[in-house]
Amino acid sequence: MIIGITGTPGTGKTTVSRYFDIETVDLKQYAEENNMGSLNTQGELEVDIEELRQNPPQEGEGDLIVEGHLAHFIDLDYCVVLRCRPDILRQRLQKRDYSKQKIDENVESEKLDIILSQAVRNQERVLEVNNTDKEEEEVVKEVKQGFQEEIVSYGDVDWSEFI
Repeated sequence: MIIGITGTPGTGKTTVSRYFDIETVDLKQYAEENNMGSLNTQGELEVDIEELRQNPPQEGEGDLIVEGHLAHFIDLDYCVVLRCRPDILRQRLQKRDYSKQKIDENVESEKLDIILSQAVRNQERVLEVNNTDKEEEEVVKEVKQGFQEEIVSYGDVDWSEFI
């Protein structure tokens, strides 16, 4: 089974994926190693999503977790979308070396459910997990139960009060 863990940057994808004893592919690193895209003016890789779709990471002997904010664009057996309240997300992103513009763009994306709506369009089984007020272990438990039981649940998170 290929499990995608996606979400706006800062929602906890890397943190959550580290808890699983499953082979994990960092999608950004995978795209960089396979030259899937081009560098923008800031020197960051702009991933070619179509190329990524055509050449996704493959599962080996067992399950595979693909984590990254573009994971929902590749064929997955199960997709988890991590969510975080926009004001908390802004605080998390401010701790990173992100420009104000990049922080604003990511917070706006979270407010508008951009990744969730893309995931729902591209995937059959989607689980939305709001991790704003949860301990890491609680989020991991919810994610694990989700893919083990193939729970489909999304649309309960509403950030419209932040728009």
